[in-house]
Amino acid sequence: MVTSSTFAVSALGARIELAFAEEVPEDVVARIRRSWSGAAIEPGSAFAVDSASAADQAPDVRIEVDAVGDVEHRLETLSTRVTLDALAHNRGRLVMLHAAGVALEDGRVIAFVGPSGRGKTTLSRTLAQHYGYVSDETIAFDDELRVLPYRKPLSVVRPGAPKDQVSPSDAGLRELPAADLALAAIVLLERDPSAAEPELEHLHFADAAPLLAAQSSYLREYEGTVCALAELCDRAGGVRLLRYAEATDVPAMIDALLVSDPAPAPWNRMRLDTIDAEGTASSADAVDFGDTVVAFSDSTMRVLEGIAPAVLHAAGESSDLDRIVNAALDVHGAPPSGDAAVMVRDVVAELVEVGLVSASVLVAADVN
Repeated sequence: MVTSSTFAVSALGARIELAFAEEVPEDVVARIRRSWSGAAIEPGSAFAVDSASAADQAPDVRIEVDAVGDVEHRLETLSTRVTLDALAHNRGRLVMLHAAGVALEDGRVIAFVGPSGRGKTTLSRTLAQHYGYVSDETIAFDDELRVLPYRKPLSVVRPGAPKDQVSPSDAGLRELPAADLALAAIVLLERDPSAAEPELEHLHFADAAPLLAAQSSYLREYEGTVCALAELCDRAGGVRLLRYAEATDVPAMIDALLVSDPAPAPWNRMRLDTIDAEGTASSADAVDFGDTVVAFSDSTMRVLEGIAPAVLHAAGESSDLDRIVNAALDVHGAPPSGDAAVMVRDVVAELVEVGLVSASVLVAADVN
């Protein structure tokens, strides 16, 4: 397709090239350029400083932008397309959280994680008047906690219309600091209009992991998955839950958000290699806190509590159901009611179904 112009933006470290068709009106091109100006890769921009020939670099992704009648809808869908392509480009290489983020002058980044409707864009507009705007959509970081910014247009909700795509400068947001960006805090958001003042709670990883997994992109493709995530959370000072009513309440909480947890709860890595009833081998990784195990299998983050961790540990050493029952009894004692063997078998069946225990345990039990 012959194009009249191209425009490159930086999205989570990926170079995304927007190629405008000849029939795209100049005012539409200008509007897209303006809305994406915070992420522009061009001479003098924050994302062209690493190379004097940045304009000549090949793009990681190229998006053809055709002329359409509904410009507002195109602007919104273009923002979604750039985001999805950037996420796909970085799959397996970065941890990518559905989050807003701001950066302090020294480069420390606070990630505010949550699904749509938790106020991330509004929070970005409020906080980034005082701190550097990193993103209102995705915070991505590597195994050294280095953050790759995504200074996309802010997607502002408008009743009965597509979201308005507003450039960071037009929203009055600050530029990034002249410092390397590093993740310093992971904050899960909970919007509560009835909250008289913001409340901050430090979460155990077992409580935070399923929430983080639900707000992650391509987490299953990140090497180590749950163990890697646990390690990164520990190094970032743990995970906090922030309950708040209004975005204007949050700036006063910044210092508190950067206070690390007490020493993180110790844990051990687990590697769970299993074979299902059809003979298919699979593996899962898990974080073992002793009385609680957080495991990632079948694209799902699971928290095992009660007798499940003891059963999981014992099943990893023996396929004899009696031994597994005795191991659970050694840890938890006899149940107040019911048959311990039946309870353990039920737990084993559940663990087999989700790929955390080999099916041979149930086969051996049936033979006996």
